[in-house]
Amino acid sequence: MNLNKLASQFHTADFIKDDPVQFPHIYKEKTDIEISAFISSWIAYGSRVQIIKTLNKIHQEFLESPTNYIKEKKYQHYQNQEQCLYRFYQEKDFFQLCETLHTILFEENFSCLEDKIQSLVCQKPTAIEVLEAITKIFPNQKGIPQNTKSACKRLCLFLRWMIRKNSEVDFGIWNILQEKDLIIPLDTHVFRISKQLSLTNRKQADMLSAIQITDKLKITFPDDPLLGDYALFGYGVKHQEKTK
Repeated sequence: MNLNKLASQFHTADFIKDDPVQFPHIYKEKTDIEISAFISSWIAYGSRVQIIKTLNKIHQEFLESPTNYIKEKKYQHYQNQEQCLYRFYQEKDFFQLCETLHTILFEENFSCLEDKIQSLVCQKPTAIEVLEAITKIFPNQKGIPQNTKSACKRLCLFLRWMIRKNSEVDFGIWNILQEKDLIIPLDTHVFRISKQLSLTNRKQADMLSAIQITDKLKITFPDDPLLGDYALFGYGVKHQEKTK
C-alpha cells in the first residue's frame, strides 16, 4: 500500500463536499471560521450524513456570520432545553458551548479563540498542551474531554483544520502549532485500519495510541504526519470497495 498515493488521491478539494469541514469553508473571516469549525468538529461523530444534516440546520441559524450569532446571543432559545440536538447532545449543551464562546470573544475580549488558547500556554506549546488548554476553557462541556487520556478525536480534528497550511481542505489560519506537531484525530474506524496496517500495537483507541500512530505516519510524512489521515481514510474507502 502506497500511503503517499492514497494521500494525494483523497487530499483534494473534492473531499470537502461530503465532510463536515464544508461548513467553515462558507466563511472568510477568522472568527467565523473558528466558530463554525469548532462547532462542526464538536458534532463530528457518527454518521456523516446525520452530522451534515445537523450542521446544516445550525448554520442556517448563523446566516452570514457565526460571530454575530454568538455576539448577539441568538442561541438563547436553546437555554435549558432538553430536546435532542444530535445523538447524546441536548440543545442546552449547544447553549453552554455558545455561552463559553461568547465569554471568550465578547466578555474577555480576545480577538479570536487562538489568542485565548495562547494565553494559557507557553510560546511554543505541544499539541497536548493546546488540547489541555481547550479542555480547561470548556469545563464540564458535554462532548469535550476533561483531560487528554482519551484520543480527543474531535479536538484533534479541529486542530488539523486550523493548523495545516497549503491544503485545499484544511485552513491553516492558526500559528500556535506547526503541522509536524499535530496528533491524528483517532476514532474507532481509523484505529481499526491502523491496527491492520501495524501502525499501532495497542488495544484501545486512546491518546497513547493516537501518538503512536502519528509517530509511525511521520516516517512517510515527516513534516506533515496528518497528511496520513487522508491516506488512512483513502485506505478505508478502498478496502470497503474491495470487500463489497
